[in-house]
Amino acid sequence: MATMGFRPYPQPIADRITVLPEASGTQTFKRGDLVIFSSGTVAVATTGEDVFGVAMNDASGTANTDTEVYVIQPGDKFIAEATATTAVTNQGNAYLLGVTSGSMGVDTSSTSTPGFYIDALDPRDGPTTGAGGRVIGRFIYSSIDGIGG
Repeated sequence: MATMGFRPYPQPIADRITVLPEASGTQTFKRGDLVIFSSGTVAVATTGEDVFGVAMNDASGTANTDTEVYVIQPGDKFIAEATATTAVTNQGNAYLLGVTSGSMGVDTSSTSTPGFYIDALDPRDGPTTGAGGRVIGRFIYSSIDGIGG
């Protein structure tokens, strides 16, 4: 099960980080989880569509509390854990975004509604026989909010 979420790769670009208020209700996103932007606030993504950014810290659980978000731009690279086995054949293909709060990653077992294009397997892991291998890639344009997502 993925636990690291999504992290900018190789390092965050400082001007992509912005501070926005959490949505009402008890937000449960964790650092590295995908978030959406709605009505001036951010909330945990529950689908792999219209993703706005990546949470840079855990949600406070209190509405309107400021939180840092890394705003995703086309072409930005990220590293994430796969929620299924990884193989060299994953490179060059797009996969479903796994959006379970606190354990978001790339579902390398599904190309249904793809949201993340894998450029490479993390050389520290290589191919894996189970979940947890890291992949490097970028979000598919249509899955990003603000550019027609």
